[in-house]
Amino acid sequence: MALLQFVLAIEPGLTQHFNNQGATTMNRHTGIKILAGFMGIYHILMGILGIVSGSWAAWGAHTLWHANVSVDPQFTYLAKFLGAYVAAFGVMLLFIAANPVRYGALVYPAVLVAILRIGERLVFAGELKSAFGIGMDRTIVTIIVVGVLNVGLLVLKPREAYPSR
Repeated sequence: MALLQFVLAIEPGLTQHFNNQGATTMNRHTGIKILAGFMGIYHILMGILGIVSGSWAAWGAHTLWHANVSVDPQFTYLAKFLGAYVAAFGVMLLFIAANPVRYGALVYPAVLVAILRIGERLVFAGELKSAFGIGMDRTIVTIIVVGVLNVGLLVLKPREAYPSR
């Protein structure tokens, strides 16, 4: 709830959507709003899992990627550290969802992160398999999902520019 209040305080345009005053605005760019909103919420939730507990992060990794994680103090600390970045990335995606015209340029760093993630999955597939037991089949599925979601962001990104002040 506090996160939603924070985003609403920073982006007043989102308040219109929740108050149903911006019905015509909501119909514009609905696809990217839904996609970026879904991706943002997912990343915030994954970040929270890591921040809260190494065990919760391991559960999330096992559920989504079939990763076999040994939870120890090092993993728990790294999960908290990386969870903060993942949650912040999710907030960035919520900015895109809140106002895709104003924050549309944020699509590019999101896609860059996806390209890096896909590249890492391919380059370090052997390490991923030996460290977490994640096979190439699961890696390919993850690459396809991440790729499709991010191509969706690029395709749905508004073409009009945000008016300068």
